[in-house]
Amino acid sequence: MSAKDGKRRGKDGRLRAVTRLAERLGGARLCYGEPIREGGRTIVPVARVRAAGGGGWGSGVEEGRTGGGGGGGSLDARPVGFIEIAPEGVRFEPIETVGPLERALKVAGAAALALATTAAGLRAARGALRAGRTGRRLLGRGG
Repeated sequence: MSAKDGKRRGKDGRLRAVTRLAERLGGARLCYGEPIREGGRTIVPVARVRAAGGGGWGSGVEEGRTGGGGGGGSLDARPVGFIEIAPEGVRFEPIETVGPLERALKVAGAAALALATTAAGLRAARGALRAGRTGRRLLGRGG
């Protein structure tokens, strides 16, 4: 077996392992928790789940060696509510994870950050204009 065949089999094995993991993590099991039964009621926890991932493989020459590779991902789950199944019927009860005060603080923080970066940009542009850099030269395009 050549070294190239060995690398290919290694990559194929990793790809199969990642595929198997994704299959196990997929589906409704990620969004719905184990039912909790108490008396005549059943509660099913509900979550919002986001998953992202990627990978790559490249080839380059560095000190006579070729190769490359990489990958990564993330999984984020947040509770959004629960389903209650009772003799009276079924209902979904949302869980408010961010209150109005927290939401207002986040918006105010984002606005303050935008204002601060705009002010810093204007200050830098004024300094560049005073130093005689204008137009295309200010943007680094010569002229």
